Amino acid sequence: MPNIEYELNEKIHAIIINPYLKWDNFCSNCDLIKKYNIKNISTSLNYLPYLKNSLGNYSSNINALISYPFADLPVSFIEELVCFAKDKGANGIEYTPNFINLSKGNLETFAAEIEQVKLSGLPVTIIINKSKLEKEILHIAIEIIIELGIKNFQFGDGFGPPIKSHDVAEILKITGDQNQIKVVGGIKKLTQVIDLFDAGINCIGTSNFYEIFQEVKVI
Repeated sequence: MPNIEYELNEKIHAIIINPYLKWDNFCSNCDLIKKYNIKNISTSLNYLPYLKNSLGNYSSNINALISYPFADLPVSFIEELVCFAKDKGANGIEYTPNFINLSKGNLETFAAEIEQVKLSGLPVTIIINKSKLEKEILHIAIEIIIELGIKNFQFGDGFGPPIKSHDVAEILKITGDQNQIKVVGGIKKLTQVIDLFDAGINCIGTSNFYEIFQEVKVI
């Protein structure tokens, strides 16, 4: 039996981004968030206003995903979309930057893009798919992000293999232990959650939060 010593309602972040959700399923997810007292949610810009309306006065932190997962947002649109998210009640921004700028040697362009997101004044989480980056680029990216004063990282975007405990050790070696690390992708079981927390991460994101909390209930 896993040793559950974590405040899972704080550390498990609900992800609601599936564009094929039926409205009834969307409303059910909102009800489950309230039922399990989940305090952190990640959602798309389109779902953001619906989520705020469905949750009503329920207290939670809602992060809006921008340029996720393919970093396909032209820089000229960043300000407008970030302002939209802020106006619709987002408490933070989760952003995937254009990593090709690093492989081209355009470090200042990479940094300027992230600085543009920071102008909202909202907390920013930078999303990184570790499995898609060469180690040198990964190190450079994290170094720049930390220099910009960002302390929130998400590793994994749902594309690629799930992050394991040994990956966490490497991540923490690069980022240090003063930053907030969230892991996303392929997390469906409570044992995965506990293993990742034991490895040293701060939180996980999953769309399978109902299944995980059902396991907690059984235990």
